[in-house]
Amino acid sequence: MLPRLNALLVCAAASAFLSFAPAAQSAEVTAAQKKEAAALFKQGEAAFKKNDFSGAATAFEAANDIAPHPAALFNAARAYERAGELAQAANLCARYLRDAPEGDKRRAKAMGMLAELRPKLGRITVIAVDADDITLDGGALALEETYVNPGDHQVAGRFGNRIARRKVNVVAGSLERVTLEPKKVESAATLDQGDEVAPEPEEPKDVEPESSGLSPTLFYVGLGATAVLAGATVWSGLDTNSARDDFDKNPSQDALDEGESKQSRTNLLLGTTAVVGVATGVIGAFFTDFSSKKTPKEPVEDEVSFKLRLAPGYFAVTGAF
Repeated sequence: MLPRLNALLVCAAASAFLSFAPAAQSAEVTAAQKKEAAALFKQGEAAFKKNDFSGAATAFEAANDIAPHPAALFNAARAYERAGELAQAANLCARYLRDAPEGDKRRAKAMGMLAELRPKLGRITVIAVDADDITLDGGALALEETYVNPGDHQVAGRFGNRIARRKVNVVAGSLERVTLEPKKVESAATLDQGDEVAPEPEEPKDVEPESSGLSPTLFYVGLGATAVLAGATVWSGLDTNSARDDFDKNPSQDALDEGESKQSRTNLLLGTTAVVGVATGVIGAFFTDFSSKKTPKEPVEDEVSFKLRLAPGYFAVTGAF
């Protein structure tokens, strides 16, 4: 019963469209255009009867584009609703209620349809002062409040030769207000469709150039260690010679063992001093960046000090940084 009733409504609308069109159109719509619009309206009527609701919606909307008429607009909304394209149906309903005469008999039906669709859809309104070519998901905005399916959507507007874009997530039954501003935009010549607006660059900050080598501090530490080891080696050598003199004066096994121990210590210090000295020279010549100047965040002590404690049979090196 319901499909037959819908068909009867479409047939009645077709008759109203054909009879009302000459009085409703402006002088800019030619007779040929009116004839083409009437033919499209009949195509929409035939498609609706065959339950081809998407085809019917397309035909009715095309007829309205050529020769605007409340019947074509209302029927397109009705067909989109039956096709399951609820956002299109709601937007055409809203356009019908905005443009149709107050006494048009379809207004009550359109208001009822819109009331049923509103909880299932979201709405977007755009606030963009001095913006041109405002679009929603790439299409032009025809209404102050546009009905959309729940989910993510993109709003864009042109400010001179620049474009601002905003993404918005819409929930069913909600109204989202999107503001476009010319503050954060990119050149339209370099911004492709779907690109996001890049954030404004941060203010440049003073930074220190990166060092290309090791800190000179390591080299200076190496020099200090080499000097300490050299001093210890000299002391050890003198102590070894003293032990040898004692052995020559009073030969004994204990004196011999002590002399050999001191000789081994001296040899070890001599080798260690040579290794540290050569390593320090290589680091200073090839790996140290003496030109780097970095200011530490907190004051630090730059002085490196070493203390050498010598005593017969005792040797110690202490350092402080």
